[in-house]
Amino acid sequence: MWFAASSSVFERNWVLSKESKKNGAAFRNLTHAVEQALGELKRLREKASRVEVKNSELEELLKGIAGGTESPAEMAQNVKTLSKENRDLRARLDQGRESVDRLLTRIRFLEEQR
Repeated sequence: MWFAASSSVFERNWVLSKESKKNGAAFRNLTHAVEQALGELKRLREKASRVEVKNSELEELLKGIAGGTESPAEMAQNVKTLSKENRDLRARLDQGRESVDRLLTRIRFLEEQR
């Protein structure tokens, strides 16, 4: 009798242990799914925020164009001017980098000669 009682306790504990492992795996899977969902929600909120800012900027621009305060032709000319200035600045930066590289090469050479 005692053996049968302890055997059934063992079986119940084993079943509970097995269930506990299943539940643990399920809980881990659920936790992982929730973490992924929260990450995606955060990403979407950030994206929505950027879209709202961009939308506000475009609305202001559209109001300016519709109200006549901003001319599309003027804006196009400004873009061309700024693009040219940007190219000029990039060329100057490249020249500056080349000059710095030449100076560094000279300094290294002089240090080696010491």
